[in-house]
Amino acid sequence: MRIDFDSVTSVPRMLLLSEFQLNSDFQVVLDRPMFVTVGDRVSYESGAVVVIRPTGEYHRHPVGNSHWTCRR
Repeated sequence: MRIDFDSVTSVPRMLLLSEFQLNSDFQVVLDRPMFVTVGDRVSYESGAVVVIRPTGEYHRHPVGNSHWTCRR
């Protein structure tokens, strides 16, 4: 499933998120898995995943590792 980490597009269904590709060349692994629920807006800011709930709650989740992936 593709999620836009743009803080504008809301998540269409509940997901357990542990790692993701921010773009086609950048892999991010969270420190601990997290749930994002329907309507949450997600962004990647300064080495952390930020979730803004529909109620306005703001949650910051640290990233365990991130790296560029090289393809031939």
